Amino acid sequence: MVFSSVAQAHSYNQSYVYFDVTRETLSGRIEVTLSDLTKIEQNSAEVDALMTDDQVRAAADKFHTYFQDRLQLSHQGQPYQIEFDDLTFFGTKVGRFAQFHFNVIGVEQTPTTIDMSYDGLFSDIDPTHRGFALIGSNTRNGMDENEGYISLIFRTGDGFKSLYLNDEPTKDIARTFFEHGIWHIWLGFDHVLFLLTLLLGAVMRIENAHWVPSESIRDSLLATVKIVTVFTIAHTITLCLATFEVITLPITLVEAVIAISIAVVALGNLIPRFHASSWKVVFLFGIFHGFGFANVLEPLGLDPARKALGLATFNIGVEVGQLAIVLVLFPIFFALRRLTAYRVIFLQYGSIALIAVALFWFVERTVGAFPGIGIAAAGVIN
Repeated sequence: MVFSSVAQAHSYNQSYVYFDVTRETLSGRIEVTLSDLTKIEQNSAEVDALMTDDQVRAAADKFHTYFQDRLQLSHQGQPYQIEFDDLTFFGTKVGRFAQFHFNVIGVEQTPTTIDMSYDGLFSDIDPTHRGFALIGSNTRNGMDENEGYISLIFRTGDGFKSLYLNDEPTKDIARTFFEHGIWHIWLGFDHVLFLLTLLLGAVMRIENAHWVPSESIRDSLLATVKIVTVFTIAHTITLCLATFEVITLPITLVEAVIAISIAVVALGNLIPRFHASSWKVVFLFGIFHGFGFANVLEPLGLDPARKALGLATFNIGVEVGQLAIVLVLFPIFFALRRLTAYRVIFLQYGSIALIAVALFWFVERTVGAFPGIGIAAAGVIN
């Protein structure tokens, strides 16, 4: 199996539950950033100063109780208890993590599947937080030091899920990555706004360098299909290349270009003569959106035998989520296209607003990583 390093596997706004499996024992650790532990300690999503290692050690009993209440394990209706026995720390590119090591009590012979629920910080502190469950090691199938392959993802209100302590069934891998692809599109506001920006002009046509309503739903549908197809081809190519590590780009660069892509397409809505070559623009920026999808897929991790399956089902999920957005927005835009308000409010003012949002995201994503670019862009906005 191909495993990521500790630094690569950990990200912002996430906590991790690792399990170490043998035939007779089940143990593990919960890994949480000091930032999130400070939120728990202060019972607030906003923190001023992070806790230190010594402060976390002093409050260890409180954190033990917190996670014992929020990490529930059972098998065939019989609950397991967890008992903490050690506390260690390590640093990553996203900050310092604490590791709360635990043993699962009551396991005489480790089952192949357990039921698990995990509510790290979702319900009462940070609903955007995500919890991941991983099999860190498993002596029964030779897995060792896994930092990359995530078995379960927990969001607000997910409740219990089945955690496979041996190899996960293929159908469950396919379903998990398919669902993740759909939700990434629906929750990835930059991708949604990019599609929205493209669709605004799809129900119009250019006449004498001005926008006029399309007379044919067929022509508008063909324009929409063309746009979506070009975007799909472009992001699929780079999603595959990045997932199999043929080409990789810095995350900050990718996210910054995705933000700019919205502004460029919106500018084409304001200046119709620029819109004639929109498919070229869509293909170019679709390439970067593919790298953006890959950055989401990469931390989930997959062994080589299942990487193709996970990639395929994730991409199908992305396309289904994308199609759902088009099916909702296209009829609305087509029905409104003849109204003056559509051309003024939606196409013009809407595009101006999209440009402003895109530039704000660009500055937000580049300040610190590319200080010169960020400062220059901030000056343009101001």
